[in-house]
Amino acid sequence: MKAKIKLEGLYEAANGLEQLSKATQRAVQRRVLLKAAKPMADAANRNAPEREGRRPKGRKKLKGSVEVVVVRHNAGKSAYHKAMKAGGTKKEAGQAARAANAEAAGRGASAFVRVQTTANHAHLQEYGTVAHAAQRFMGPAFEQHKSAAQASIAGDLKAEIEKTAARAAKRAARKGK
Repeated sequence: MKAKIKLEGLYEAANGLEQLSKATQRAVQRRVLLKAAKPMADAANRNAPEREGRRPKGRKKLKGSVEVVVVRHNAGKSAYHKAMKAGGTKKEAGQAARAANAEAAGRGASAFVRVQTTANHAHLQEYGTVAHAAQRFMGPAFEQHKSAAQASIAGDLKAEIEKTAARAAKRAARKGK
Protein backbone atom coordinates (compact mmCIF):
# COMPACT_ATOMS: atom_id res chain seq x y z
CA MET A 1 0.00 0.00 0.00
CA LYS A 2 1.41 3.35 -1.02
CA ALA A 3 0.02 6.36 0.78
CA LYS A 4 1.42 9.85 0.58
CA ILE A 5 1.27 12.98 2.69
CA LYS A 6 1.88 16.25 0.87
CA LEU A 7 3.27 19.21 2.80
CA GLU A 8 2.84 22.74 1.53
CA GLY A 9 3.69 26.17 2.89
CA LEU A 10 7.15 25.40 4.22
CA TYR A 11 8.93 27.94 2.04
CA GLU A 12 10.72 29.61 4.97
CA ALA A 13 11.94 26.25 6.22
CA ALA A 14 13.06 25.24 2.72
CA ASN A 15 14.99 28.49 2.37
CA GLY A 16 16.58 27.94 5.77
CA LEU A 17 17.50 24.41 4.80
CA GLU A 18 19.13 25.64 1.58
CA GLN A 19 21.55 27.74 3.67
CA LEU A 20 23.03 24.57 5.20
CA SER A 21 25.53 22.21 3.60
CA LYS A 22 24.12 19.16 1.81
CA ALA A 23 25.35 16.77 4.50
CA THR A 24 23.72 18.89 7.19
CA GLN A 25 20.51 19.11 5.13
CA ARG A 26 20.39 15.32 4.92
CA ALA A 27 20.98 14.95 8.65
CA VAL A 28 18.24 17.46 9.50
CA GLN A 29 15.79 15.79 7.12
CA ARG A 30 16.61 12.36 8.51
CA ARG A 31 16.06 13.41 12.14
CA VAL A 32 12.79 15.19 11.37
CA LEU A 33 11.34 12.43 9.19
CA LEU A 34 12.27 9.63 11.60
CA LYS A 35 10.71 11.52 14.50
CA ALA A 36 7.50 12.18 12.55
CA ALA A 37 7.06 8.59 11.31
CA LYS A 38 7.94 6.77 14.55
CA PRO A 39 4.45 7.08 16.12
CA MET A 40 2.94 5.65 12.93
CA ALA A 41 5.31 2.67 13.00
CA ASP A 42 4.69 2.11 16.71
CA ALA A 43 0.92 2.09 16.14
CA ALA A 44 1.29 -0.38 13.26
CA ASN A 45 3.40 -2.65 15.47
CA ARG A 46 0.76 -2.48 18.22
CA ASN A 47 -2.06 -3.20 15.74
CA ALA A 48 -0.27 -6.06 13.99
CA PRO A 49 -2.01 -9.40 14.49
CA GLU A 50 -0.13 -12.01 16.45
CA ARG A 51 -0.27 -15.65 15.45
CA GLU A 52 -1.13 -18.05 18.22
CA GLY A 53 0.88 -21.23 18.38
CA ARG A 54 3.98 -22.03 16.34
CA ARG A 55 4.94 -20.00 13.29
CA PRO A 56 5.81 -21.82 10.08
CA LYS A 57 9.56 -22.23 9.58
CA GLY A 58 11.20 -19.14 8.08
CA ARG A 59 8.29 -16.79 8.74
CA LYS A 60 9.05 -13.64 10.71
CA LYS A 61 6.85 -12.32 13.48
CA LEU A 62 4.58 -9.61 12.14
CA LYS A 63 4.31 -7.79 15.45
CA GLY A 64 7.52 -5.81 15.85
CA SER A 65 8.51 -6.04 12.19
CA VAL A 66 7.37 -2.53 11.20
CA GLU A 67 10.27 -0.12 10.76
CA VAL A 68 10.92 3.42 9.56
CA VAL A 69 13.36 4.00 6.69
CA VAL A 70 14.46 7.37 5.32
CA VAL A 71 15.21 7.23 1.60
CA ARG A 72 17.27 9.97 -0.03
CA HIS A 73 16.38 11.10 -3.54
CA ASN A 74 19.20 11.40 -6.03
CA ALA A 75 18.62 13.00 -9.43
CA GLY A 76 21.49 11.05 -10.99
CA LYS A 77 20.20 7.65 -9.93
CA SER A 78 16.74 8.49 -11.26
CA ALA A 79 18.16 9.60 -14.62
CA TYR A 80 20.38 6.49 -14.82
CA HIS A 81 17.39 4.23 -14.15
CA LYS A 82 15.24 6.00 -16.76
CA ALA A 83 17.98 5.75 -19.40
CA MET A 84 18.55 2.04 -18.73
CA LYS A 85 14.81 1.33 -18.77
CA ALA A 86 14.51 3.14 -22.11
CA GLY A 87 17.06 0.71 -23.57
CA GLY A 88 20.18 2.89 -23.40
CA THR A 89 23.70 1.62 -22.81
CA LYS A 90 25.51 1.99 -19.50
CA LYS A 91 27.61 4.74 -21.04
CA GLU A 92 24.53 6.71 -22.08
CA ALA A 93 22.92 6.13 -18.69
CA GLY A 94 26.08 7.36 -16.97
CA GLN A 95 26.08 10.50 -19.09
CA ALA A 96 22.41 11.09 -18.24
CA ALA A 97 23.17 10.64 -14.55
CA ARG A 98 26.08 13.10 -14.63
CA ALA A 99 23.96 15.65 -16.51
CA ALA A 100 21.11 15.30 -14.01
CA ASN A 101 23.49 15.67 -11.06
CA ALA A 102 25.05 18.78 -12.63
CA GLU A 103 21.61 20.27 -13.20
CA ALA A 104 20.52 19.52 -9.62
CA ALA A 105 23.75 20.84 -8.07
CA GLY A 106 22.18 24.09 -6.92
CA ARG A 107 19.17 22.43 -5.32
CA GLY A 108 19.21 21.00 -1.84
CA ALA A 109 18.94 17.43 -0.71
CA SER A 110 15.58 15.72 -0.73
CA ALA A 111 14.31 12.65 1.05
CA PHE A 112 11.18 10.76 1.92
CA VAL A 113 10.26 8.39 4.71
CA ARG A 114 8.89 4.89 4.34
CA VAL A 115 7.09 2.96 7.08
CA GLN A 116 7.48 -0.66 6.07
CA THR A 117 7.45 -4.15 7.45
CA THR A 118 10.18 -6.75 7.10
CA ALA A 119 7.77 -9.68 7.36
CA ASN A 120 7.21 -11.23 3.94
CA HIS A 121 3.57 -12.12 4.66
CA ALA A 122 2.46 -8.66 5.85
CA HIS A 123 0.51 -7.86 2.68
CA LEU A 124 -1.49 -11.05 3.11
CA GLN A 125 -2.52 -9.97 6.60
CA GLU A 126 -3.21 -6.38 5.54
CA TYR A 127 -5.38 -7.17 2.52
CA GLY A 128 -6.47 -10.74 3.18
CA THR A 129 -6.69 -13.73 0.86
CA VAL A 130 -9.47 -15.91 -0.48
CA ALA A 131 -9.27 -18.08 2.63
CA HIS A 132 -8.31 -15.40 5.16
CA ALA A 133 -10.05 -12.12 6.00
CA ALA A 134 -7.98 -8.94 6.08
CA GLN A 135 -6.49 -7.91 9.41
CA ARG A 136 -5.50 -4.32 8.67
CA PHE A 137 -2.74 -2.83 10.78
CA MET A 138 -0.72 -0.47 8.55
CA GLY A 139 -3.64 1.44 6.97
CA PRO A 140 -5.34 2.36 10.25
CA ALA A 141 -1.99 3.44 11.73
CA PHE A 142 -1.39 5.69 8.73
CA GLU A 143 -4.85 7.25 8.87
CA GLN A 144 -4.60 7.79 12.61
CA HIS A 145 -1.19 9.50 12.53
CA LYS A 146 -0.96 11.30 9.17
CA SER A 147 -2.13 14.73 10.37
CA ALA A 148 0.13 14.51 13.43
CA ALA A 149 3.03 13.57 11.14
CA GLN A 150 2.38 16.61 8.96
CA ALA A 151 2.32 18.91 11.96
CA SER A 152 5.41 17.26 13.41
CA ILE A 153 7.39 17.67 10.19
CA ALA A 154 6.41 21.32 9.83
CA GLY A 155 7.20 22.25 13.44
CA ASP A 156 10.27 20.09 13.92
CA LEU A 157 11.85 21.13 10.62
CA LYS A 158 11.80 24.80 11.59
CA ALA A 159 13.10 24.07 15.09
CA GLU A 160 15.81 21.70 13.82
CA ILE A 161 17.03 24.26 11.26
CA GLU A 162 17.24 26.95 13.95
CA LYS A 163 19.17 24.63 16.29
CA THR A 164 21.53 23.59 13.51
CA ALA A 165 22.14 27.21 12.45
CA ALA A 166 22.86 28.15 16.07
CA ARG A 167 25.36 25.29 16.37
CA ALA A 168 27.05 26.34 13.12
CA ALA A 169 27.28 29.97 14.30
CA LYS A 170 28.73 28.87 17.63
CA ARG A 171 31.28 26.67 15.85
CA ALA A 172 32.24 29.54 13.51
CA ALA A 173 32.68 31.90 16.48
CA ARG A 174 34.88 29.37 18.24
CA LYS A 175 37.06 28.97 15.13
CA GLY A 176 37.33 32.75 14.74
CA LYS A 177 38.91 33.22 18.18
